[in-house]
Amino acid sequence: MTEAPTTHAPNSAVQERLSRPERGDRLEVTTDSLAFEGKAVARRHDGYVIFVEGALAEERVLVEIRKAKSNFAEARLVEVIASGPDRRPALCPYFGICGGCALQHLNYEAQLNWKKLQVRDLFERVGKIASPPLRDVLAARDEYHYRNKMEFSFSEERWLLDEEIASGDVQDRFAVGLHVRERFDRVIDTQVCFLPKQVVTDIVNFTRKFARDNELGVYSPGSGRRAPASTPDETSSNASLENSTGLLRFLVVKTSYSTGEIMVNLVTSRDEPTVMEQYTRELIAAIPGITTVVNNVNQRRAQVAVGDFEKVYHGDGTIRDWIGKASFRISANSFFQSNTPQAERLYEIAAEFAELKPDDRVWDLYCGTGTISLFVADKVKSVLGIELVEAAIADARSNAKANGIKNVEFIASDLKKAVTSPPPLEGGGGGWSSPNVLIIDPPRSGMHPDVIREILKLAPERISYISCNPATQARDVALLSEGYELLDLQPVDMFPQTYHIECVAKLRRK
Repeated sequence: MTEAPTTHAPNSAVQERLSRPERGDRLEVTTDSLAFEGKAVARRHDGYVIFVEGALAEERVLVEIRKAKSNFAEARLVEVIASGPDRRPALCPYFGICGGCALQHLNYEAQLNWKKLQVRDLFERVGKIASPPLRDVLAARDEYHYRNKMEFSFSEERWLLDEEIASGDVQDRFAVGLHVRERFDRVIDTQVCFLPKQVVTDIVNFTRKFARDNELGVYSPGSGRRAPASTPDETSSNASLENSTGLLRFLVVKTSYSTGEIMVNLVTSRDEPTVMEQYTRELIAAIPGITTVVNNVNQRRAQVAVGDFEKVYHGDGTIRDWIGKASFRISANSFFQSNTPQAERLYEIAAEFAELKPDDRVWDLYCGTGTISLFVADKVKSVLGIELVEAAIADARSNAKANGIKNVEFIASDLKKAVTSPPPLEGGGGGWSSPNVLIIDPPRSGMHPDVIREILKLAPERISYISCNPATQARDVALLSEGYELLDLQPVDMFPQTYHIECVAKLRRK
């Protein structure tokens, strides 16, 4: 590795500072491995490390330093001089700019191997567990077109591609698409995406044309103006297309893997029935497979794709999907796993690791809308789902009722309190029997230490721990090791082309 030349005086302080590169320096380096978030690692002879975004293992590359610290630097890839054995051409024209994918340039088998190494490293380094009992990563059935939900943003200051800047024709800056990597204020005008089904791209492209043809403006939170309040039944002339400046916020598309149903949710800054009626009519004519069209109206400054109220313009405002033997009603704002077939396989592993028996009493912690609870219900005596978010509990109860599942109950409660003293059943009916099995699926931050302490007091016989963040999972398993033995680890690839990996841990009481 060579460094940029310098003309500074050769005193000791300067020599110490020059032992690392400077921001803007361009260097040729050789990478040896991939680190967290898919960044390649180049190591200098003195131990100095450079993390290179966009490079892969065993490559000779030209990089530009973006940030330099005392013992490591971060750099962007400028040119691949000699490709590594696992590099492949990326399908997407926005790869390297868009934040949706990080690993399209890495062949899929290598992605799986790298994700396994990441899990192993985290359990050894964070969890202090030597030689963890780690299986090979369970590959996704579909490497592309697997996502059943996509959220696109509108912008009037779209990100310009190099060829657009070179052409000089950049008058129209309207965009609907995905964000630039690490830039939530910049949107790529996304005309193709390989993560969802093709119909999702068709919907995005139709919506872009409709917005341009009707000169619909994009809401900007930086304008300092609150969108005028409107009543849900407003049909007056102020809902005309001419008065829709600052209207568009998000386009959210959901698809059902099992039924093929399609939901389009246009999120706007105010209620505009005339616009929505025309949009719905023309959209369904262009793409007849769409089963429901929803308008969420968000009148707040917060840039979120959830409305203050919702109006349905076609269908019943929901789609349905299946995981295992249970069907789920999915509304515009309800949570559902983004990769349906792989979620079912994830739950199969969780059930296998729990070694479920007909007389088991299962508690499902962080149960969300009840997908795991309902998935295992027919294998056990009873399931209690516990979740803090009351709206999710309402969906879980509705899903249980719709599927005729009667041995499952759900309560909304703080996990720190509920583990040792769950609230009583609605309408009375006594308390809960202590579980002999826990299924745990916490958020990325993992479990609060207080929850772990209460689990150790509760002392169920078996724990099946699902995580979307092996780093916090390794930390939690280490804390649980006071009373539990880690028997198995199964990584599951829910999100190909990204660096994310789910993992299921099997624990048994010592």
